[in-house]
Amino acid sequence: MGKNKWYFETENSAKQPGSASPNTGQTRSKKTSYAPSTFVWESPENMPLPKLMRLVWLRLRRSWVALRFQANRWSFGIFRRKTVVQLCILAGTGFLLLGPDGETGLLTSASSPASNWARETTLDVGMEEEKPKKAKTPRTKNEAAPVSASELLSQQSIDYIERYSKIAIGEMKQYGIPASISLAQGLIESRAGTSKLAVSNNNHFGMKCFSKNCKKGHCSNFTDDTHKDFFRKFPSAWESWRAHSQLLASGRYAKLKRHGRDYRAWAYGLKSVGYATDRTYAEKLIGIIERYDLHKYDR
Repeated sequence: MGKNKWYFETENSAKQPGSASPNTGQTRSKKTSYAPSTFVWESPENMPLPKLMRLVWLRLRRSWVALRFQANRWSFGIFRRKTVVQLCILAGTGFLLLGPDGETGLLTSASSPASNWARETTLDVGMEEEKPKKAKTPRTKNEAAPVSASELLSQQSIDYIERYSKIAIGEMKQYGIPASISLAQGLIESRAGTSKLAVSNNNHFGMKCFSKNCKKGHCSNFTDDTHKDFFRKFPSAWESWRAHSQLLASGRYAKLKRHGRDYRAWAYGLKSVGYATDRTYAEKLIGIIERYDLHKYDR
């Protein structure tokens, strides 16, 4: 019972059985009777070693049982032997099906070719060749968008200016549009005459078609701001220049004539009335004019 042994006995219990009675002089045996007033305590130091080890083992076992009880109580039974075994089985099954890296298990490698299961046995094991990376397809640039001076080739720009400068001067005299503005617009809108619109449509100024009942061959679809944009087609480049002059001399652009031949005011004016959606359109025009001294054609 516990760590110490407690029991009760009478004062005469120390006498050995069979001792002679003082009254009768005869030897007799007498059962020991215990009194509630006396007891004997047996300490662990006086216990034999096997008995002490048994007591220690019982105490440890009792503590272990109590610890398991409290652990199961507060962990909702996750530390029970049955639950632990089930979790181990579940983890082992997942390891076999998915593999350590999630790709080499029974399920994940079942759909791969049989060659994936092969392993090299030479000294080059581990030196696998890298798969060539798929080249990224460059995004197609919007060829209808105006470009800056740095995106134009100098020789192409010079050739374009020499070819169309006389036309620009003639349109300026007839419609009042500064030649520098017309040349600059033609350069950045047609990419010095090399854009797809300039080559296929003879459209040097990115002029769109807003008519819903235009004739066949009047315009063509070309992606600009949206994939539904339609641009005018002209029989020749000169007719594109004439349509551009007529456009700027009428409608909401007509008020720009008050700027005379001030190419800076014209550039910002075209941007303000919505000729192009490019936020830097005015700066591009001014950059082209000043780079190639196009303002000399305004005299």
